[in-house]
Amino acid sequence: MAGDPLKANLWTDADVYISTNLSATLPADANTPFGVDWDLVGLLDGDEGFPESRDEDTDDKFAWGGILVKTSRNHFKLTKSFTALEDNDTTYSLLWPGSSATQIIVPRPAKVLVAFETREGDKVRRLITANYAEVSLDGDHGENETDLESMTFTATIYPTGGGVLFDRQTTPILESISVTPSTLTVADGEIGALTATATYDDASTADVTALASWVSSAPAKATVSAGFVTGVDPGSSTVTATYLGESDTCAVTVTA
Repeated sequence: MAGDPLKANLWTDADVYISTNLSATLPADANTPFGVDWDLVGLLDGDEGFPESRDEDTDDKFAWGGILVKTSRNHFKLTKSFTALEDNDTTYSLLWPGSSATQIIVPRPAKVLVAFETREGDKVRRLITANYAEVSLDGDHGENETDLESMTFTATIYPTGGGVLFDRQTTPILESISVTPSTLTVADGEIGALTATATYDDASTADVTALASWVSSAPAKATVSAGFVTGVDPGSSTVTATYLGESDTCAVTVTA
């Protein structure tokens, strides 16, 4: 089977954040928490997920003889839905926008920023509205004694003047690691140092020497711990560093 299983996603957790401040500060990256301008929707129905719908008017243009030569496209609309399971201040403001704690008025969706975050282990993906969205109830809402109270909301995403719908933040995906130096010579009883460097899909790198697992193919000749190689007896060994499924090696020679 061809392909990379590490790039297949099964999102095990998710959150939705709302901000009524259209100038709210965005997190610097996917590892930075949302600030005080953002409110958490709370528990979500994972089975429902974040369904996305794209609508667009298309008009095919044909030349004489019935040959398709052009297709015009306009009136693009993107909506994204989520189902909330909590009755809290944030969901109440989406369900009854403009209402107070004591009075409910006819809902008129307000302009808000919406952030959709999905997580799998250390992997995070965020879509944050670049302009704003209007969030409204999708379908019915009610209470009964057998099911959790839930509210399915649909966010209509309004793009910027340049057509940008979302700012996208993701944690980088590991592509490879490299061990340096690739060859190492140490004397019997001497200690040498190796470094493991991770390279990610965004071209960033990180020193993962302390995080990698290190193994020597011939511990009777050389041992390794946290990147430090100790010569035990003259001969050779291959030292392997492994990090999140990626590996690289160093050829070690031990001299007398």
